[in-house]
Amino acid sequence: MAVKKLQFTNNIHWLLTTGLLAGSTSLTLYAAPQGEQNSEWHCLPGANGQGWNCNVQSKPPGTVKRAPRPPEKAGAADTSATTIASQEEPVNASPVHEGEAFGPLALPQLDWVSLDQLTEEQRQQVAPQCSGAYIEPFRLGMDYQGNPADAPIYAEAQDSEYDQDGTAKFTGKVLIRQGYRQLQSDNATLHQNTDTAEFEGNVILREPNLLLVGQQAAVNLQSGRMDIKNARYLFHKNHSRGEATTITRREDELVVLESANYTTCPPDSNAWTLTGKDITLNKFTGFGSAKHATIRVAGIPVFYTPYIYFPIDDRRQSGFLAPTIGTSGDNGFDLTTPYYFNLAPNYDATLYPRYMAERGFLLEGEFRYLTPNSSGEVGGAYLGSDDLKDGNRQAGEDRWYANWIHDQRLTDRWKFNIDYTKASDKDYFRDFGTSLEVSSQDNLNQAFKTVYNGGDNKHSWTFTTAVQKYQNMSNTSDDSYEKVPQFEFKGNLLADNGLEFDYLTDVTYFTRDKDWKYQGQVANRSPEDIENDVTRSIYGEGTNEFTNAKGSRFYAETGVKYKFEWPYAFVTPGLKFKHVQYRLTNLDREDFVPNGPRNQFNLKYDTSPSTTTPVFTLDSGLLFDRKVLFGESQFTQTLEPRALYVYSPEKGDQEQNPVFDTSSNSFSYAQLWRDNRFSGYDRLGDANQIALGVTSRFIEDNGFERFRVGTGQIFYFKDREVLLDPNHFDTTNNPSNDVNIDESTRRYLDDQRASTSPLASELVWNITSALSFKQDWIYNTNEGRNEEFASSLRYHPDYNRLLNFSYRFRDQVDRTRKDENGNAIPGQFADGDIEQADLSFIWPVASNWSALGRWNYDVTNSRRLEAMFGAEYDSCCYKIRFIGRQWIDGDDDIDNAETDNGVFVQFVMKGLGNLFGSKVEGFLEGIDGYREREERNKL
Repeated sequence: MAVKKLQFTNNIHWLLTTGLLAGSTSLTLYAAPQGEQNSEWHCLPGANGQGWNCNVQSKPPGTVKRAPRPPEKAGAADTSATTIASQEEPVNASPVHEGEAFGPLALPQLDWVSLDQLTEEQRQQVAPQCSGAYIEPFRLGMDYQGNPADAPIYAEAQDSEYDQDGTAKFTGKVLIRQGYRQLQSDNATLHQNTDTAEFEGNVILREPNLLLVGQQAAVNLQSGRMDIKNARYLFHKNHSRGEATTITRREDELVVLESANYTTCPPDSNAWTLTGKDITLNKFTGFGSAKHATIRVAGIPVFYTPYIYFPIDDRRQSGFLAPTIGTSGDNGFDLTTPYYFNLAPNYDATLYPRYMAERGFLLEGEFRYLTPNSSGEVGGAYLGSDDLKDGNRQAGEDRWYANWIHDQRLTDRWKFNIDYTKASDKDYFRDFGTSLEVSSQDNLNQAFKTVYNGGDNKHSWTFTTAVQKYQNMSNTSDDSYEKVPQFEFKGNLLADNGLEFDYLTDVTYFTRDKDWKYQGQVANRSPEDIENDVTRSIYGEGTNEFTNAKGSRFYAETGVKYKFEWPYAFVTPGLKFKHVQYRLTNLDREDFVPNGPRNQFNLKYDTSPSTTTPVFTLDSGLLFDRKVLFGESQFTQTLEPRALYVYSPEKGDQEQNPVFDTSSNSFSYAQLWRDNRFSGYDRLGDANQIALGVTSRFIEDNGFERFRVGTGQIFYFKDREVLLDPNHFDTTNNPSNDVNIDESTRRYLDDQRASTSPLASELVWNITSALSFKQDWIYNTNEGRNEEFASSLRYHPDYNRLLNFSYRFRDQVDRTRKDENGNAIPGQFADGDIEQADLSFIWPVASNWSALGRWNYDVTNSRRLEAMFGAEYDSCCYKIRFIGRQWIDGDDDIDNAETDNGVFVQFVMKGLGNLFGSKVEGFLEGIDGYREREERNKL
């Protein structure tokens, strides 16, 4: 056959990549001529670079293989094709897309795959509300890394025609691929003179995470611009799709849609859509934008904005988050519309503009940052002149709070952190809550701490420096001491002979404001307070100068222990020494006059009291196990007796030590195995006691603990003489003083004289993998009463079905009733026990519908602490919640507590916002398992 010249420059390989690439090197191409199945065109670039030199030659065996195609339907056209491919690349992969066909119905569902057609691994990635997923089909080159222009070219068509005027026509199942890009159409026409191309009929363009489908496409081969008419598009990663009269693939690879819509719903649903005159999709940032955008729900326009950002994959970008709408008695109509700023990959910000009809406009915000050696967030809120009058102690005042959390790594061993929060008033968080992360809303932490970790595996040590203050947010409690500053050095040494040494040194200076003592509610209110039904707390100095003490405290502790261990037992003797010493100020000598009117217990005036005491411990335990069979299930049952003996002699004069940061540990099963009944260093407890307990477990062969029960008690060989409250000293040896102390103090002192502690027990029963029961019980054997009891039943068969019930009881002395101003009424008492029941649930009730609620009831005072009920509809592309809530603020006096009511609505369009950070989320956090559910269900 004679040699033919095709007058096409090497721009032809731009065409073969859909006109979206530029600058490819020339390649050797193969094209099968019509009618000859054993021969092919062999084309090489012309010597002057202005054309192609082609001739027909026999196919080299095994060099070029035809790409597999999807199964053809009955009656399909002849499968002979013209093939263009690189010499180097054999083609032997699986089909481009099973069932993908050319023709007027190409990809009617885009890449939607029903749930029953997905693999098990793919199903795990699909939200439970969805009946399928958009799955990018396998195709050759889809995992290509690098510039597609550098990749070999593959092209295929059923027929081709070349004109001498520089036009080439390809007809029938045109497929062109280079790198990760692929273009399909029914027909294609190439124009060398204008460097343009047209594709007609079922145009399909594929790239990673992108699918474009249309009827016509025009390509500029020089600029790479592409226009598709009557088109549809899909972004697989976030299930977003839409339609447009024209889709333009610009030179910078941005996709611009004219008269378009956008949704994340399945192909058979348009529950919500965002429509816009111009929509731009940027795959480099992972976000899109729309001008003159309207959000439609069920086809009805519900929201308009002149401009909006929205995500097209899982990357972050600036834009509005899901709003929260509600109403309550204090705030009235309440609307929050968060806006997120994606400032950089390592820092961002969020604003929470909030309108409350009864109070005004509050602006809350946070800024988060992350560097290689630090992380943190800065947040705050401001409301100018609170408009609420009735019952508002801050009526007309500016309301605000600010916080800063920072973690910094200076070296691999040295780090510091800041946790600082300050509010305008005690009522701020009760009135407004917050959308941000605040470590505590009761006592606002204001702390700076730096830690250096030194040593090695045998000898490790830590040096800590800290400054810590608290802002008391309670209206009925004393202020805490401030630590300004604190220095702590502690370490652990493992000797070669098996001895283990521990040491600790702590030096802290304590102070607090003069008016730290809660004394009651104001008796003489101002006319404004009376008009607005407002009461205020009174704070003043302590009852005597001893409780007002300030100063430094030095504490040192060193100890040694050795563990004898066998497979069936252990014995660990230990010995430590403790020393505490003070340098005190702000003491008044008149408070310490022997037998004086202000010195009932004859305390001594001492500005530098000190105490030193040794502590001996002997910890031991046994381990027995056996195989047991229950039905068809085999378990390993353990029996683990344990004994802990503690001896520490009573060191007198600790009544001279102030109480800076020390309290009595709550009694529990875990407390049995501690050698000190106090937390903090102000009290060095005396002890001559032995704790006896036993634990039994049932463990399955795979290590799963099916059942555990433990019980124990402390047996005292002498009364405890070191007490927490200085006013209680010496009464242990003078019982007649009991008539002058209240019931709470009497119980406390009785516990110190008792020969045994209460009986403590714990039980954990994992009945099934979904159903579990837990119980803690403290029983006072000396007085025959339950001190504490708590139980919980948790049924979580899956992430979407949650049922929780808990009950707790604590025996407490009768409380004093309070008048309408919050002041105690002498001689009037009410039951002070804490007895509460808590029921919460989230449960599917119909397809996509779930009921959710919480009921928290105060049995003692016959009142609802919280009652919440709502309904949630959760589909594949949106979620809506309706919640009614009634609650009592936890800081309100029991006798004067007022109930607040609210109705809240939350609507979330998946793909345009997220659920986290809104006020509704704060209510639902009280349902055990809720957070795990949301993490599992989010797309």
